[in-house]
Amino acid sequence: MKKIVYPSSLHNAKIELPASKSLSHRALSAASLAEGTSILHHVVDNKDTEATISVLKKRGVVFEKTDAEETLLVHGIGKENHYDGSLLDCNESGSTLRFMIPLFALSRGVTKFTGHGKLMERPQSVYEDLFHKQGLQFEKKDSILFVEGPLKAGTYHIRGDVSSQFITGLLYALPLLEESSTLIVEPPFESASYVAMTISSLKKAGIVIKQNGLEFDIPGGQIYQPFEDTIEGDASQMAFFAEAACLSEAEIEVSTLSHTRIQGDEAAADIVRKLGAIVRETETGYIFKKGDMHGGVVDLADCPDLGPALFALASGCKGTTTFLHAGRLRIKESDRIAAMETEMRKLGCHITSDPDTVTVSYTEKIRGNVTLDGHNDHRIVMSLAVLASAADGPVAIEGAEAITKSYPSFFEDLEKTGVKVQ
Repeated sequence: MKKIVYPSSLHNAKIELPASKSLSHRALSAASLAEGTSILHHVVDNKDTEATISVLKKRGVVFEKTDAEETLLVHGIGKENHYDGSLLDCNESGSTLRFMIPLFALSRGVTKFTGHGKLMERPQSVYEDLFHKQGLQFEKKDSILFVEGPLKAGTYHIRGDVSSQFITGLLYALPLLEESSTLIVEPPFESASYVAMTISSLKKAGIVIKQNGLEFDIPGGQIYQPFEDTIEGDASQMAFFAEAACLSEAEIEVSTLSHTRIQGDEAAADIVRKLGAIVRETETGYIFKKGDMHGGVVDLADCPDLGPALFALASGCKGTTTFLHAGRLRIKESDRIAAMETEMRKLGCHITSDPDTVTVSYTEKIRGNVTLDGHNDHRIVMSLAVLASAADGPVAIEGAEAITKSYPSFFEDLEKTGVKVQ
């Protein structure tokens, strides 16, 4: 799908953010492990959560839609596993694959996983090492990953500078083993906020995790309890509307956040304020407005998903903005640093990088009349679409359908701000 974004004069708008993808994955996983029925409100509907639901159904979990919009009844099955040996398709969702591997490995036997896009190329060495240490098969043949169980209780050492999804997967599975386990994170502990999100989700299901710094003590023999939860808005999607406000004269409000700060990506509000934006907190979100935008230093260690939107926003900041600890962006759905460099340069922007750092300098004029590639990456498409609205001519974006991974209604919401899209 190709979208054409035209030079636009944005106006004041209020956007209701879709439910958090990260929190939805976690709530679905916890509810599936409960012995009973959980009620989940405001669950995001996108390809990633569809993948998680599809895989969990293969364990025997039943999902029931109610008359209430975006509400699901999840009939959990505890630690039981009714997997029939069929191939489990995780689509392009890293969370689905990495959360589900330990859950299916609770049972004896081999589970087969596959995926699409670049998912099966993304590193799984953390799990590979620990499964091999337990004498269990963990092997990829072509596009199929074979994972053997049963996983055993014990002490797990996990690098803290890799995806927190590995830690989350283990935190869901290990409480169901009969014996207790310990998970030790080796510093630096990046994306710690995502692990905090996981522990919050587990707590709602009655699971106890005792954290002492970088050590997590996980009592065995625990039972997940059914629960009711309302998923708050996705703070990572807020960044695109902060970007839109800071590249225009519009005042844009986002809502459906709870301000619990459980989502590390809510740091977007603090970051754009640091770069000169005017940010006001409301009861359910934020209002963003362009201020005296200037460069600065931004640390992405705990919020890497904000990178693409912030790179684009930084092109409108006087001086130079330096982004630290950005390296993990290179192993997402695309190499997000290389993708943003390639496409922003087509727009006349000044962006450079080394393996772990990105530098963006002020661009006086965004160049239009170009065609951009979305790199099959939802965050690349959304970041570029907002930036394109500030160009001096129409900008075409190929592969715009990638937004269905996390935010299918993104272009409709973007149009509410005055951006012209065809």
